[in-house]
Amino acid sequence: MRVFIAVDAFADETQWRFLDRIVDKVADGWHDWQIENPKFIEETGWLDGFGRSWLRELFQKAALAAGYPMQSGFSGKRVLVSSLVHESEAIQPQQAAEYVSTPLAILMENRFSDGGIFLNTVLDVLGPDEMNEQRKIAPNSICYDSPGGNGELPKLVVDYARRAKAKGIPIRAVVFTDSDGTVPGEIQQKARRVQQACEKEGLPCRILRKRTIENYIPDEVLDAWMPYPDYEKRRVVDAVKRLRPEQRDYYPMKKGLQLQNASPTVQALYSGISEADRDELSKGFGRDVIEKLRDFPQALSAEVLRQRDGQGELDCLVKMIADAL
Repeated sequence: MRVFIAVDAFADETQWRFLDRIVDKVADGWHDWQIENPKFIEETGWLDGFGRSWLRELFQKAALAAGYPMQSGFSGKRVLVSSLVHESEAIQPQQAAEYVSTPLAILMENRFSDGGIFLNTVLDVLGPDEMNEQRKIAPNSICYDSPGGNGELPKLVVDYARRAKAKGIPIRAVVFTDSDGTVPGEIQQKARRVQQACEKEGLPCRILRKRTIENYIPDEVLDAWMPYPDYEKRRVVDAVKRLRPEQRDYYPMKKGLQLQNASPTVQALYSGISEADRDELSKGFGRDVIEKLRDFPQALSAEVLRQRDGQGELDCLVKMIADAL
């Protein structure tokens, strides 16, 4: 976040301990301190005293940076710290100290596959350099969280909102999840409940349009995984690559395509596929296919991720996180 501390907060010595906590997180690399009146701050005496050389050094660095306009597209969220109650957008120093010390929580169905593999890959490849630098130097400024089972994500959203309200601070979280749609434009009820919970609590939320995160795996990764004709699932990879884009987006990557009891709309989506390809597509890739994003980084690039995405969704996901960070 970009932290602005109003002059009134420096004028009140009883607030200085909270300001110390705020700039301590700046020193840890969590946030940027945006200084607008360095001369006033120096005159308050807040920077003086035994053992506060670290604070003055940090102040001087932030004051110097204030003279240069921000060049990066990654600016993060803005927070104004002020003791004045009439400042509608401001947070009082005590609450601000709690707020800026709270990591940004990214809520999802499964923090291991959705977060540790898929989201890490997306951020590593598509994230702004400054954002990824922060992830390296201050890894604890972001956390991934997920509920105990499918369909429980709305409850986690409500719980985060409840805890933030109890502390008197804004909610520090964003949410993303699969649509689980089986055909283009479909969003399953489970994903809709997540979206509704986020709208009610005011959390940014991204529902991915493709069926699951596995449908964002580029063909190049599948090729790197199955490079030889005699590999068991090489024919499955080739059949997947022959799918039309809308079929590829909704193909059940883990379990494979089962059309026997499928709805008419699903049947229609996959019409025209040869019997040989249907047989291969029914096999799927197994539950661990998402791990191939991590296992074959040499096959990944911003270009191939965006090509498989095709709709700018992953860039929007990155921007949602960057804007909240």
